[in-house]
Amino acid sequence: MAPSFTARIQLFLLRALGFLIGLVGRAALVLGGPKFASKTPRPVTEPLLLLSGMQLAKLIRQRKVKCIDVVQAYINRIKDVNPMINGIVKYRFEEAMKEAHAVDQKLAEKQEDEATLENKWPFLGVPLTVKEAFQLQGVVPNKGQFPLAVGAQELFLCTGPMCRYAEDLAPMLKVMAGPGIKRLKLDTKVHLKDLKFYWMEHDGGSFLMSKVDQDLIMTQKKVVVHLETILGASVQHVKLKKMKYSFQLWIAMMSAKGHDGKEPVKFVDLLGDHGKHVSPLWELIKWCLGLSVYTIPSIGLALLEEKLRYSNEKYQKFKAVEESLRKELVDMLGDDGVFLYPSHPTVAPKHHVPLTRPFNFAYTGVFSALGLPVTQCPLGLNAKGLPLGIQVVAGPFNDHLTLAVAQYLEKTFGGWVCPGKF
Repeated sequence: MAPSFTARIQLFLLRALGFLIGLVGRAALVLGGPKFASKTPRPVTEPLLLLSGMQLAKLIRQRKVKCIDVVQAYINRIKDVNPMINGIVKYRFEEAMKEAHAVDQKLAEKQEDEATLENKWPFLGVPLTVKEAFQLQGVVPNKGQFPLAVGAQELFLCTGPMCRYAEDLAPMLKVMAGPGIKRLKLDTKVHLKDLKFYWMEHDGGSFLMSKVDQDLIMTQKKVVVHLETILGASVQHVKLKKMKYSFQLWIAMMSAKGHDGKEPVKFVDLLGDHGKHVSPLWELIKWCLGLSVYTIPSIGLALLEEKLRYSNEKYQKFKAVEESLRKELVDMLGDDGVFLYPSHPTVAPKHHVPLTRPFNFAYTGVFSALGLPVTQCPLGLNAKGLPLGIQVVAGPFNDHLTLAVAQYLEKTFGGWVCPGKF
């Protein structure tokens, strides 16, 4: 199903548009855009910052550590690094300290023993932050998510846990999933050597995406060799030819209507706050003159959304591809298989470079379109100190398999590495 000549021209123009947006963004920074200090964050010296959520919760329940000290340690770290990375856009330090004090007061009253506290509030006293939702576990309710997913988007835009340590993923998912947890088998014991592993190093070479970095390919191959020789598991290299349509499948997903016929929420409408009309092209011109109130990534996304939405005929065409690829993967994985695949074609890029490669997200976006559970696994650093990783995919509602593999790979290949130690 090769793209037509016209489709290739359109895709080329879209990629050129993304490249030009990136160049404009870089030029703006050079000519007077926001400046960030080129500093390296100080290494973490506070031991509380290096513990998992489960470890912190246990210490707090046992009254060995005060919640207020844990929260203060995180506030201090945020104040140290946030001016450099702008990772947290809304502070609520005073409220957090009040809540921490309330936790310590509750624990001081000793009305419940440790086992009761763990059962009722498994992460009592542990600080957390909230990031936007993209593609994680599909059993977690979307209540409270913004923007609110409607129609077909409810199937694809899901909330899920993002943790530094893999051991926190399953218990956090249990907390977040609510009644949906009944559909999963998170307490089922997984014997990794009995699993069937499948792997694929890239999508076969797509016109829209960057080539997969050799560092990522070599890391994946190290994982494969380890699984075969040390774990003694069954590992098979596969070629799923339809994966090269990952970006098109994602567009088809975003073009889908719900069963109730509702149109998906448009990003450009969110920019206008469901009222004011926003023209992405006009905003791009204004941005070049320093007159737009919107950021260049938001303008670029609105432009892409405006140009990429499929007609019903093209949607049906790629919907058929999606259904065929999903069946191929589900049949292959069954209830005892996992698929290893790059999370992204490149290691962490420099600032603004993603604007010149706006379609690389399709390496993860494709599994949103397919509706399959995925766990991203960090695998240490490369020679330049940049994080390496891989994503583990399983059949529907087999999240317990991906989470078990994530914990094993973390222990074997290093997982998360404390910043500032490289």
